[in-house]
Amino acid sequence: MSDTLTCTTVTLTQPYTTGANVKAIQNALESLGFNIGPIDGIFGPGTAAGVQAFKQWNGITPVVDLPIYDKLGVRCVSSPQLTEQLDYNNPLLQPIETAWVDGKKYWAFGPNIPLLIDPSKTKVAQEYVIVYSVSEAHDWAEFVPLQLNIYDSIPGDPQYSPIWHLNWVVVPPSYAANTLRSAQDVLASHYPIISSGNYVN
Repeated sequence: MSDTLTCTTVTLTQPYTTGANVKAIQNALESLGFNIGPIDGIFGPGTAAGVQAFKQWNGITPVVDLPIYDKLGVRCVSSPQLTEQLDYNNPLLQPIETAWVDGKKYWAFGPNIPLLIDPSKTKVAQEYVIVYSVSEAHDWAEFVPLQLNIYDSIPGDPQYSPIWHLNWVVVPPSYAANTLRSAQDVLASHYPIISSGNYVN
C-alpha cells in the first residue's frame, strides 16, 4: 500500500523532524492520553516530552525505535536500519533483540527483565550499552541511535550466563554507530565503562 509507513528512528533534532511517521506517533500518543499539543507532524519538544513520558518506565531518551512503534500500536514496515527479517517462525511474536558478539550479529528473545541479585553469589555475563552520556546517578543515559548492544558471550561460552550485567560505554559525539562490535572492541577502545548496577534476564 502506498500509505504504508517505514519504521524509521525519530528523535528530537534541530531543525525538527517532520513527516507522516511523526504524525502517526502523535496520533498514537494522543489516543493513549498523552498531552503533546497539536497533531502537526512536527517532532518538537511537546512530542519529545510525550515520548519520554511514554518511555519513562525504561528511563531512556525520547527516541522512537522499533519496539516503541510496536508498543504504541503504530503499524509500519521494518527498515533494515532497525531490524532484519529473520527466516524462522515466531508464532508468539516475541520481541527480538539484535546484538553484537565477537563482531557477529546474534538474536535473543526480549524484553529484558530487571533482577535483584547478588553478583558475588550469582554468575553474570557482561552486556555493553553504547551511550553518549550518563546521569550522575547512573539511572539514565543518552543512547547512540541504531547502535546494537554488545554481549561478551553466547550459550556454550565459559563466561556465558542468562543473567546480564548492564554497562554504560560512554563515547564522544563523533562516534559512528556500530563502530564497536565486540567486548574486545569495547575494552580496547579505552572509552569510560560505567556499571549501571542493573542486572537483567
